[in-house]
Amino acid sequence: MMMSQDSVEVLSQYNSQTIIDVANSKLQSDGINSAQTVFQSALLDWVDDVTMGDMGDNVGVKAEIVKLWLAYANLNRSANLVSSTYYGI
Repeated sequence: MMMSQDSVEVLSQYNSQTIIDVANSKLQSDGINSAQTVFQSALLDWVDDVTMGDMGDNVGVKAEIVKLWLAYANLNRSANLVSSTYYGI
């Protein structure tokens, strides 16, 4: 499957690993609240861009958003901020 130049540019703008790396760095230097803020800001911006923007149904960006949500959940779980009883696990 060939990607258009526009698709490649959009995906390079929405790189979940970049956000994850920044959040991990903030976690080490400034603590959990700073790391959470990095994730929250990116998630709010990216979801707004997909739902309110004119980028159409960009599956690649949606996949990057999913990766961010999972990394954010993992951060909270590793910091013991998630109760397993809350999620019925």
